[in-house]
Amino acid sequence: MTRCWGLIGGAVVATLVAAHGALWWAATGRLATEVDAWAAGQAQAGATVAFGEPRRAGYPVEARLVVPGFRYAGVVVAPGGSAVPMRAEARAIDLVLSPRKPREVVGEISCPCSIAVGQEAPVPITAAALRAIVPLGNAAAPVITGREVVLALPQGPLAIAELRATLPTDASRAQLDLAGIVLPPPESQWPLGSRIASLSAELTLRGRLPAAGGTARALRAWRDGDGRLTLDRLSLAWGPLTVQAAATMTLDRALQPVGAATARLAGYGPALDRFVAAGLIGRGQASLTRLALNAASRQPEGGGERIVEIPIAIEDRTLTAARIPLMRLPPIAWSP
Repeated sequence: MTRCWGLIGGAVVATLVAAHGALWWAATGRLATEVDAWAAGQAQAGATVAFGEPRRAGYPVEARLVVPGFRYAGVVVAPGGSAVPMRAEARAIDLVLSPRKPREVVGEISCPCSIAVGQEAPVPITAAALRAIVPLGNAAAPVITGREVVLALPQGPLAIAELRATLPTDASRAQLDLAGIVLPPPESQWPLGSRIASLSAELTLRGRLPAAGGTARALRAWRDGDGRLTLDRLSLAWGPLTVQAAATMTLDRALQPVGAATARLAGYGPALDRFVAAGLIGRGQASLTRLALNAASRQPEGGGERIVEIPIAIEDRTLTAARIPLMRLPPIAWSP
């Protein structure tokens, strides 16, 4: 009898293992089918998609499809329905369908990789972890997360310790949360320091971005079509300064940022000292600015640094607070 029960138990276990294996095979097959269908759809739309032979992996914990040597050249939909050229490469992308989260597919991107938008040169990227989370069967927004991400910009490396970006399906509104940002060298060009502790923003981009003609021409057409960027919420901690603001920005005739914001500032005193040390403003101007900000500021309940709410503007590459010039901004050189 004991042997009989043992045979029955073994048969049950074997059946469960076989069933689990069949489910895993079906799930990885579904991922492979989805990849082929997506690539075929992109090809019909005029994009170029290339990758090596996908490989099934992850058994028995999760369904994983390893897509090596991924390359993409096509378009992304920008606000207003316009198509902007984009090129992307990655050493591999692991598509993961986990039983713990059956309503989403995670794309784990293996770096080194690169991305190019419009006519700009590709930006090489390295990261300890970089993934795209795509919900299945609903209108929820895709999310990109990253850890220890480094972008090799022409000006120098831009490092981000933690990254999270929500890319809504209508391609006009996005949310961005960054922590531990290290700006490109030299540090002397950043009066508040080369490290930004945190940056969080919710933004809406309005206006149509033409796909052809180069970056400068596309931005000029966007500006002339009443294009603008609305920062519905901005939170920044940079050196001694913390900022909470809402703003609207566009481009001037020289394609430089211009806009206005209402901001709540704390730590403005030490920030002014750093502007003086960097030679961006004179001591007399800093003293007048400090007096004006102190007069308009208030002490928060429970103590702490004084807080001031003031209008901030950028015009003719000059940053002003309460109509007092603070610093001259470096020009942005867009590619033709």
